[in-house]
Amino acid sequence: MNKILIVDDDPNIREVVALFLRQEGFTLCEAVDGADAFEKLATFKAELAIVDVMMPRIDGWQLCEQLRRDWDIPVLMLTAKGETSQKVKGF
Repeated sequence: MNKILIVDDDPNIREVVALFLRQEGFTLCEAVDGADAFEKLATFKAELAIVDVMMPRIDGWQLCEQLRRDWDIPVLMLTAKGETSQKVKGF
C-alpha cells in the first residue's frame, strides 16, 4: 500500500498528514472535499483513503459510502467527534 488519497477541507490538517506520510515514502494525492476526491480518483489509483468526516459538498460519510460501493479502497476516517453513534456509523 503506497498510494494514499488525503481528503480534508482544512489545508493545515492535509499538510500535517501529508508531511508525515511523505517522510515514510508514500505517494500522495490531496483533495479538498468528496467531490474533489472523485475527480482525483479518475487519475490517481489510491490504495487507501484518509477522509475527514465534516466537509462541504460531499461529506466524509457520503464519500465513504460511495468508495465502499464503487471502489475497493480501504477508508480511514478522521473526526473530532467521539460519540459512539459516530464510531458505529463509520464502521
